[in-house]
Amino acid sequence: MVNYRALADIFDETFIALSSFDLDKLHALEQRIVALAESNAGLESNEIESVLLKKQRLEIILQNCQLNLDALSRLHVRNMRNQWAQ
Repeated sequence: MVNYRALADIFDETFIALSSFDLDKLHALEQRIVALAESNAGLESNEIESVLLKKQRLEIILQNCQLNLDALSRLHVRNMRNQWAQ
């Protein structure tokens, strides 16, 4: 069985790394989660709900990040067009 605490810690550390834009930490966390996934171990049933809530929270944060990045990209494109029009 996967150590619930290890998985929960990875999610918690991911939230912190995202909020501080720590790309090195995010890369290291990605490697840890890949290694954990490759172990093919499961969670005990009493731990699944808590981990799924953290996963859902992370998905919402990532969706919001993507929306914000898309908005910034549109603003950048609009700004570049306005600079050339002047």
